[in-house]
Amino acid sequence: MSEIPIDSLLQCLVECSQKAAKIAQIFRDEEDLFGLLVERKSDIKKNKQLIQDYKTLADVLVQETIKKDVGEKFSAVKSKIQGEEQNQFQNALGESILVELTDSPDDTVSLLYKVLDGRESVAKRLASVVHSSKAMGTKEYSSSSTVPADTIGIWIDPIDSTAEYIQAKNDETEDHDIQTYGLKCVCVLIGAYSIQTGNPIIGVINQPFYKKLEASSEWENKFFWGINYNAETASSITWNEEDKERTKVIVISSSESDELQDVMRTKYTVIHAAGAGYKALLVATNKADLYILSQPNTYFWDTCGPQALLSAKGGGVV
Repeated sequence: MSEIPIDSLLQCLVECSQKAAKIAQIFRDEEDLFGLLVERKSDIKKNKQLIQDYKTLADVLVQETIKKDVGEKFSAVKSKIQGEEQNQFQNALGESILVELTDSPDDTVSLLYKVLDGRESVAKRLASVVHSSKAMGTKEYSSSSTVPADTIGIWIDPIDSTAEYIQAKNDETEDHDIQTYGLKCVCVLIGAYSIQTGNPIIGVINQPFYKKLEASSEWENKFFWGINYNAETASSITWNEEDKERTKVIVISSSESDELQDVMRTKYTVIHAAGAGYKALLVATNKADLYILSQPNTYFWDTCGPQALLSAKGGGVV
């Protein structure tokens, strides 16, 4: 039975998240093209109403890039990598592709060209990131622990909070140091879990639009990670001492019922924020105390990575 070093798996997931963030940024740079790259999925039921659900080409390309990179590095895990999206995409002009990545950048350029309305330069930029073999960060963590390769599964949410990604709002909406909507709420979520127990053991959350640089108008991303495996816990997250003195905060979706919110407000400050991953990250980084969700509209790809971050900091999902 082959073993995977826990630090190598973490490093791979972090570097995948960095690629994902860059891909997400490139698509949003192409404002005049972006509208073509949104596909409506089947409607979902939420609060007894049918809500339109969408995916973008960025969702599909990010997911397939992560699958490719993790599968190549850890072949025993390849068949156990799952994500939110199907790998077929149709643009607004009705042109369809099946996103299957080979080892050839030229193949990827040709594939993407079909749905990018002839924008070869964009296809080449994306292919360059997808096929980059350069390490995109220093080693995050060192450990002697290993995990049996056949016991590991991966969940991916390539672009969590797709609606915010599509709308691309960049307003400063901070309340108690919490962004309530917009691109800053968009996250890439990657989680590794134990197939035997179902428990997440490694989580990575990457914010592609963490901060906009004034000098260049480019976006700076930021990632966070956590490990909780056997008796070993570690995290990139450090808490500020002054956060201990802040008001007790609950983050929720604006769709939660007025009755529930009224009850919570008797003891907490209630703040609305977009994105399941972002709200969980707020708790993991100690910007909020609780994230409450009362409706069944969050899935394994939403929770796997964030739960690992939370458990690494002594929290969890119940």
